[in-house]
Amino acid sequence: MLDELVLKATIANDENLDVLDDVVVTRRLLESDMAHVAARVATQDVLDQLREYVDTMDKLVGDHVAYADHDRAFHDVIMQASGNRIARGVVRALERQVFDTARYMGKPARALRVASNRGHRLIYERIAAHDPAGAAHAMFTHITEAWLVRRNGPDDPVRLRR
Repeated sequence: MLDELVLKATIANDENLDVLDDVVVTRRLLESDMAHVAARVATQDVLDQLREYVDTMDKLVGDHVAYADHDRAFHDVIMQASGNRIARGVVRALERQVFDTARYMGKPARALRVASNRGHRLIYERIAAHDPAGAAHAMFTHITEAWLVRRNGPDDPVRLRR
């Protein structure tokens, strides 16, 4: 499923969004764990980068392209800080294959970016407080909620329940 052609074809034929739900579940598991680690080991440089991204994204909510670039960079700083190269590689491979699909990205509404950045700010605050459990929970919640807002599927996303 990580093969680019296989995943794109599967997504294109996935009427119930089960595969994209699985991508989100995979991302939230890996990224919440990486946020947990980042909260324990984050240096002041990492905290400064995260704060700068969150503050900049507040100003970019009207520009969905620039916001998306900063959003990915914010998440990448956390993944790098965790030191988990394997998990980061998996998440980045999945991102490359789904971020260019309208079914994953949803409609570029300003209000969605405003809500999304509230989640980013909470993640940053928990990492800055060196609160591993809080950072993991904030990341898990952020990824889940961001997808539920964008998701436009015909059924109840059972795979997302926990």
